[in-house]
Amino acid sequence: MFVMKKMQQSVFCRSLAIALLLFLAVTQAVEAQSSDGDGAPLPRMALRTNLLYDATLSPNVGMDLRVDSVWTVGLLAGVNAWDIDKAENKKWRHMLFSLRARHYNDSVFHKGYFEGDLIYSHYNVGNTKIPFGIYSAVKDHRLQGDLIALGGKYGYSWILGRDWRIEAEAGIAVGYTWFKEYDCPRCGTFLGKDDRIFLLPQLGINIVYIIN
Repeated sequence: MFVMKKMQQSVFCRSLAIALLLFLAVTQAVEAQSSDGDGAPLPRMALRTNLLYDATLSPNVGMDLRVDSVWTVGLLAGVNAWDIDKAENKKWRHMLFSLRARHYNDSVFHKGYFEGDLIYSHYNVGNTKIPFGIYSAVKDHRLQGDLIALGGKYGYSWILGRDWRIEAEAGIAVGYTWFKEYDCPRCGTFLGKDDRIFLLPQLGINIVYIIN
C-alpha cells in the first residue's frame, strides 16, 4: 500500500511538471500583441475560479495568458482532499489539471469564446450519488484511478467592472479512465480492475479577475 501511494504521488508530480512545462513553453513561444485593432490596451492575464466546481467543495483556480488579440492559453487546477461522510466512506476526492486554449470572437476576455481542454485527474470516489444517474457505479462501490480527456466548450464573458468579469460556459469532454474497484465499506473487498471510455459534461460559472 505504501509503495502504491508513492507511485501515485510520483505520477501526480510528473503530470503536474509536464503540464506546467507545456504551459510555459506555449506562452513563451509567442509574442503577445499589446493592443487591439483600435489601439486600446488588451489585458495580459486573468485569474478565475469556477463557482459550480467550488460548490462541490473542490477549490479551484485558473490562470489564462493572452497570446494575441483573440487567443489565450491557460491552466486550471482543482482539488478535493476530504471525505463527504467518513463514517460511510463517502468521498469525492480528486486532483484535476486542465490545459486549455481559447479563441474569442471579439477580443480576449470579452464576449463569446470557444475553448478546447486537455484534462488529467487522479481520483478516489465512492458511495456518492451523481445527479441524473450519471456514473452510477460510484453509488455502490469505490473507484480509485486516473483519467485523461479532451473537451470542448462554448462560453460568454460579461464585463462587471474594469478588472472583473463573469463567464458562463457549457460543453462536453470525451475521455479514457482506468481504475481499481472496491466495495464501499472502508478497506472494502477489492473487486478488480477496469477501464472505459466516457463522456463528461462540462459546466461553468466563472468569476474572473483581470490583470492588465
